[in-house]
Amino acid sequence: MEYIKKASLIFIIMTVITGILYPVTVTAFAQIFVPYKANGSIIKEDGKSIGSEIVGQNFTSPDYFWPRPSVTSDYPYNGLSSAGSNMSPTGEDFEKVIDERVKLYKKYDENSDKKIPVDLVTASGSGLDPHISLKGAIYQVDRVAKYSKVSKEKLLELIDNNTEKKFMGIFGEDKVNVLNLNLDLEKIK
Repeated sequence: MEYIKKASLIFIIMTVITGILYPVTVTAFAQIFVPYKANGSIIKEDGKSIGSEIVGQNFTSPDYFWPRPSVTSDYPYNGLSSAGSNMSPTGEDFEKVIDERVKLYKKYDENSDKKIPVDLVTASGSGLDPHISLKGAIYQVDRVAKYSKVSKEKLLELIDNNTEKKFMGIFGEDKVNVLNLNLDLEKIK
């Protein structure tokens, strides 16, 4: 009986610490010191939420920059079903999907012989990636300029303004947040 009392007391203490005190402390800390990030990095314009900096958005119009493909279920960039496709990179199904994505890029840029950056035709592991590579953004400049009627020079300037550099100059890749880039593009259209 003594063991049951001690075990019950430890259970109650640990429940209070890990189930109440710790989550309340972490939430309060986040709300005080990093509220923008703690609340999902939501971008608002005119008081209306239009997206998150940390979850990709599905842009399909040729006059906008396109994000990395998403393979989440139900609809692209579904945060409730974050997952990769689990297709084998040597499988026929994967090759068909890649071929379809390449055809879409070639449809709008049929005269280009430039190689399409791999991140524009392959989904990320989560299916939610909000970034594309710097090369991926630059690759799309000709198409976006043609359909948006914004000069290539101005688009390259927007890309430069929205490029997130390598961490400490050596870790990772230069990348561009597609939502932020398209929002800046929308402002000058």
